[in-house]
Amino acid sequence: MLKAGFIGAGGRAAGAHYPSVDRLDNVSMEAVAELDEARGQRVVERYNIPKMYRDHQEMLAETDPDIVYCVMNEIYTLKPAVDCMNAGKHVFIEKPPGANADEAEQLRDAAVRNDVYCAVGLQRRFASVTQEAMRLVNERGQPTLVTASFNKLLCGGPGNTTTLWNDVIHIVDLVRYMAQSEAAETTAYQDCFDENWRNCYTSMIRFENGATGIVMGNRISGGRVLRAELHGIGVGCYMRLPEGVEILVDNQKPVWKSGAEIAGCEERDEPQYEGVLEMHEHFASCVLDGKTPINDIRDVVHTARLTEALEGDAE
Repeated sequence: MLKAGFIGAGGRAAGAHYPSVDRLDNVSMEAVAELDEARGQRVVERYNIPKMYRDHQEMLAETDPDIVYCVMNEIYTLKPAVDCMNAGKHVFIEKPPGANADEAEQLRDAAVRNDVYCAVGLQRRFASVTQEAMRLVNERGQPTLVTASFNKLLCGGPGNTTTLWNDVIHIVDLVRYMAQSEAAETTAYQDCFDENWRNCYTSMIRFENGATGIVMGNRISGGRVLRAELHGIGVGCYMRLPEGVEILVDNQKPVWKSGAEIAGCEERDEPQYEGVLEMHEHFASCVLDGKTPINDIRDVVHTARLTEALEGDAE
């Protein structure tokens, strides 16, 4: 049984990560560190967590957890995550990995230096439709074309960092992960429509294995849509994440599989087929088995550098 500590009890942590970790039978939530006492108290009471702290260093010293979920805004992630790794703790952080690619490299260096894992919350890798599409393509060889679009209507600006870094990075990572290769060439456009900040990113990536990737992140569109395509030899997978995937093979009739069907769960259990629960199950099992998670910072740092390349020159 792994002893777990949490740093942060904000909206994303409380809405996605506490509920998922609570479902794990090999992890026990032992402590929370949170500056906002009322917010921390809510998760303590909801999940019967024994201890709450305002200082994460005090939590590390007194509770001595095996793993720490460090879930907060990217501009605050670096120090507490590095503190935990310097204390010999395996860490889970939300995406993006730090405030910029340089901080992602500092997180990687801390993980390597302390021989610990630092998993990053890029759950689209774990979505059941992603895994099914990759399985079908890999059965026939290599990917040839990967596309992803992630659109929203976001007024007023992206927050502390650019929307490419703090949100569209989800599909930059997804395209890179499904391509199963590193970028060799990039062509990228960053546009501002009806706002004074970059709200439309369109990029083409040529990967070292010959596959082509296309990333489309639009924050001035009509609403939220997340879709992706993965093509291989004689197979095309058209995904609506996380709902399902339309599969075409050798000119046969298209087949639709829902995310829940692929995951073998009920439609209402979205955390299971969306990838969040599977991501946390994977992280815990990797720590127990001594295997590097597929979303470890050692790999995700390459997504960070690719995202930086697609961002281009600073505004």
